[in-house]
Amino acid sequence: MGSETIGFTKAEEVLARIKATGLTPDPMSFETWFVYLSGHNQSLNRDVNTLIEAGALTDDAISDIYNRHLSHNRHLQHLFAVGENLRDEAELVAGLINTAYGSANGYGTELETASKKLDHLGDPEAVGAIVDALIRSTEEIQNTNALLQRQLENSEAQVRELQDKIEVLRIESMTDPLTAVANRKLFDLALKQMIGRAESTNTPLSLVLVDIDRFKDFNDHFGHQIGDDVLRLVAFAIKNAVRGGDVIARYGGDEFAVLLPCTALKDALTVGENIRRAVIEKELIRRSTQEKLGRMTLSIGIAQHETGHSSDVVIEQADRRLYAAKQSGRNCVIGGAIGVPPVGHQHMI
Repeated sequence: MGSETIGFTKAEEVLARIKATGLTPDPMSFETWFVYLSGHNQSLNRDVNTLIEAGALTDDAISDIYNRHLSHNRHLQHLFAVGENLRDEAELVAGLINTAYGSANGYGTELETASKKLDHLGDPEAVGAIVDALIRSTEEIQNTNALLQRQLENSEAQVRELQDKIEVLRIESMTDPLTAVANRKLFDLALKQMIGRAESTNTPLSLVLVDIDRFKDFNDHFGHQIGDDVLRLVAFAIKNAVRGGDVIARYGGDEFAVLLPCTALKDALTVGENIRRAVIEKELIRRSTQEKLGRMTLSIGIAQHETGHSSDVVIEQADRRLYAAKQSGRNCVIGGAIGVPPVGHQHMI
C-alpha cells in the first residue's frame, strides 16, 4: 500500500510571510502568497523568486503576478495584449509597404524624367550626368528594399511568436488550472470529435465518469486546501492509468471524465478499476502534523458509445452508471453499453 502526503500551509504562515515583506495583507496578496508557499504553480513561484532576488517586492509587483497567474480574467487580458501586438505589427507592415510603394513611385518618376531629358540631349557630358543620377537613385532604392526586407523578416518573426502565444492561450483557456487536466469546454469538443471518428472508423469509444465519494464532507471537515490536494491526487492517479491519446477532464467540482478512444467496455472497466485502486491505496497524511486523514474512494460509471447516438446520450448513460455505483455503496465501478444492463465490480466501504 502506498502513502501520499497531502499537506497545506497554514493561514498564519502566509500572513507572517506577507508581514515580513512589509506588503499589504489584502485578499489578492494572501492568495498569491498562499499559492507560492504551496508550491503548486511553478511559473508563479519563478516570478516571485525573481522579485525576491532582485529586491523588487512591492504591492504593484504582487498585483501584477496575481493578474498574470491567478486572476479569473487573466486569459482575456493576455489575449487582449496579444491582439494589441498583432495590430501594431499589422500597422508596421502596412507602413513598410507604403514606404516601398513610395520609393518605387519616386524611382519610376525619375526614370520617366530622365528618359525625356535623354531624348533632347546630344551632349555626352549631360548624358553622363543623367546616368550618374540614375545610378544613385538605383542604389538608394536597393538600400531601401534591403532595409524593407530586414524589417519584414523581423515582423514575420514577431507575428510567428504572437501566433505561438495565441496557441498557448488557447490551450490554457481549455485547461483546469487546479488539476492541469482539460476543462469541461475541451471535454465537450473532444467528445463530439471522438464520436465522429469512432463512427467513421467503426471503432469503440468509452466514457468514464469518476466521482470522489463523500468529497463535500471531507472538504468541510479538513478544509478546501486539503480538498484541492485531493483533487490533484485523483487527477494524477487518472493520468497514470490512461494512455497518451485518452482525454482527461475535470467534469465538475469533484467529478472527472475520461474519454477512451478505441476502447471497448471490457477494457474500459479495467481502466476504471485501475483508477479506483490507485486512489484508495494512497493514505492521506497532513504534512504539517503528520495527522492521518484516511483514504479516499471513488465511484465510477462507464458507458460505451453506440453508433447513431449523440454525445448527450453517452453522457447520460455514463451518469446513470455512476449513480448506480453510488447507490451500490460507493467505491465501485459499474459500466455498460447503451441499452445493455450494467456490469461491474462492487467494493463495499
